[in-house]
Amino acid sequence: MALNINGTTGISGVDGSVSAPAVTGTDSNTGITFPSADTIKFSTGGVERMSITNSGVTGVSGGKILQVLQAVKTDTFTSSASTADITGLSVNITPSASTSKIFIIAAVNVMANNVSCTYRINGTANGDIGMGAADGSRTRGNVGDLYEAYNSPFVTHTSCFLDSPGTTSQQTYKVVSVSAAGHTVKVNRGNTDTDGSAKIRGASSITVMEVGA
Repeated sequence: MALNINGTTGISGVDGSVSAPAVTGTDSNTGITFPSADTIKFSTGGVERMSITNSGVTGVSGGKILQVLQAVKTDTFTSSASTADITGLSVNITPSASTSKIFIIAAVNVMANNVSCTYRINGTANGDIGMGAADGSRTRGNVGDLYEAYNSPFVTHTSCFLDSPGTTSQQTYKVVSVSAAGHTVKVNRGNTDTDGSAKIRGASSITVMEVGA
């Protein structure tokens, strides 16, 4: 395509490509490209590093936090199932690039009296993530045994994991309680829960962050 220079509209006519940008310095594979309508791409060494479109900016330098979302649970939850989604502890996030990673932080007030329990972080793309290795019939989870004695107070158990969904489709990350069937897991409350100033309510949360590749 011919290069057009116009005193009114400026310079146009050369779109270029990521490997051979239209606007460069002395380095022929580092510069700016105009591949399609309403799109500008920046490349170095023939590799795309950033794209600007009508939807915004993607591909900003690796390690940058691109978005942060959180769900906070302030009410209580109990379940006697072996596994159960903890209501209110799920969050949706749509990665801006398939190369992005998602950093998840779960901080959960959870306990089960006189029985072992744990929790798992579950993501749409990769299912249960960040768990201990499989070993016989042992229960797998993100954190250690959350066993509490009958009248013990609950405590906050925190787990962090960096997930690689490999897609730009919406991802749902949630917290799943895990316990021996027939025993009750309790969230944001202690074992005994009669009214009184000695009984505590807590808040739990799940936070997800998109990290640029």
